[in-house]
Amino acid sequence: MTPLVSILLPTFDRPQYLEQALVSALNQTYPHIEIIICDNSQNDATEQVVNSYLTSPNGSKIKYVRNKANIGPTANQQKCFRLAKGEYINYLMDDDLLHPRKIERMLPYLTGNPKIGLVTSLKQIIDHSGEPVRISTTPPFKLSTLKKPVINGQTLIQRMLTDSKNYIGEPTTVLFRKADLLEPFGTFGGKQAHNNVDVASWIALLVKKDAVFLEEPLSSFRKHPTQLTNTLLSKMGCQCDWIDVTLLAKKQRIFDDSSTLVKIINRLGKIVLNNFSNWNEATHGLYLDELLDRVHQLAVVSEKSKKLSSLAEDLKKLTQQLEAQRKPA
Repeated sequence: MTPLVSILLPTFDRPQYLEQALVSALNQTYPHIEIIICDNSQNDATEQVVNSYLTSPNGSKIKYVRNKANIGPTANQQKCFRLAKGEYINYLMDDDLLHPRKIERMLPYLTGNPKIGLVTSLKQIIDHSGEPVRISTTPPFKLSTLKKPVINGQTLIQRMLTDSKNYIGEPTTVLFRKADLLEPFGTFGGKQAHNNVDVASWIALLVKKDAVFLEEPLSSFRKHPTQLTNTLLSKMGCQCDWIDVTLLAKKQRIFDDSSTLVKIINRLGKIVLNNFSNWNEATHGLYLDELLDRVHQLAVVSEKSKKLSSLAEDLKKLTQQLEAQRKPA
């Protein structure tokens, strides 16, 4: 039997982009799909766009849910996942596009191969109007020339954490098995990510499995001025997330080389020392507890290594500086 693939399309007030994303999902050459749209929008524009496609030849594949209130991006992504009936999942962010053959090309690497946790690929970068800008850079891995270009999951995790880079890609780029994601989307080790929700889930999927990386662009990632990743809060959340997943990966014994962990902690610590005080002032102390929590965790880990003793002392001093910035109740 041909397995069902759920394309999950969470959206918020982007009717024009949403329509383009929806069309790219409807144009998949793989026939057995459902498209789950969960709408956080504050007006009816998106609903009107979706309604215009419900009577199209493939309109029966669309399931549309309008949220009564804006539940936020992460909760909306998780709602899509809960509603999905497919054996396989491919998220589609409302400003991105799928290559027509994406599902068809990726699915064979997952079916009948339980050791594969996810399939990803290069992507086409497009601008706000959809014009091609460039193809994403090949990740720094020696990809196999065999029929199945497999990357060891834990090796991939370690490399992402070492560089603090999402080499797997944004949600749109990845196809995975629904049953393999044991925690809510955006969660790893019981910790919900603030910003790097995709990284958290990719790591969760790869702790005990491997990845397939295809060297052809099978999705388009749109860069535009209104993306949340351009804000200071996003940068803060992103850095906190990298600290969280690194320390949780340590607890799960993902690092097979203590020197790798020392290198990562040292780099994260320097970023914290160079930025957290300024970030706290810029945000008027609204996120001080979140910042202090990460400083404390890094200090505790650093104290356990002679190579990180100097970093531990600097982190303790930063704790005092941040506490001094705390506003009186």
